[in-house]
Amino acid sequence: MLLLTGAMHMVAVEHPTARRWKGRYRAHVDLVPMVRHRVRAELGKWGWDVKGDRAGDVLLILTELLTNAIRHGSGPGDVVVVRVDEQGGICQVEVEDSRPDRLLPDDFMACGEHGRGLILVDDLALAVGVAATATTKKVWASVLADDKPGATR
Repeated sequence: MLLLTGAMHMVAVEHPTARRWKGRYRAHVDLVPMVRHRVRAELGKWGWDVKGDRAGDVLLILTELLTNAIRHGSGPGDVVVVRVDEQGGICQVEVEDSRPDRLLPDDFMACGEHGRGLILVDDLALAVGVAATATTKKVWASVLADDKPGATR
C-alpha cells in the first residue's frame, strides 16, 4: 500500500494486484491447522488453485515458520503475527514472534523427528530471510505466486 501524505490529508492507494492477509494469534501449537485453513481459504479468494503445488508450497512454508515461531520463538501468552502477501507474481509468507535472537534451540538436530523444517523451507522458497528488532523476529520466505490459467489476477 502506498501512502501519499499532504498538508491536511492522507490517501491510501492499493496496488491493483497486491493482496494481503494478516492474522495475530496467541502462541499455541494447536493454532497451526486453523491458520493453514484460513490461509488456504484466502488463497482461494485470490484465485489460486488451492489443491495445486504452489498453494501446497505456501502452506508447508507457513506450517514450518509458524511451528518454529510457536515452539522456539514464543513464550506462554506471547503473540505471533502471520502475514501472507502476493504482489508482482511473488507470494511471501512472514511469521513474527517475540524472540529477537536468531539462535536455534540447543536440541536442534537435522536428523530424527525434528530439525528439517527450515531445510524444506529453503528448498521450496525463492528467497528466505530473517529481520530482528530489539523485541521481535520476522522470518519470511517467498515463492512464485500461483499461475494457473483463470486465476483472478
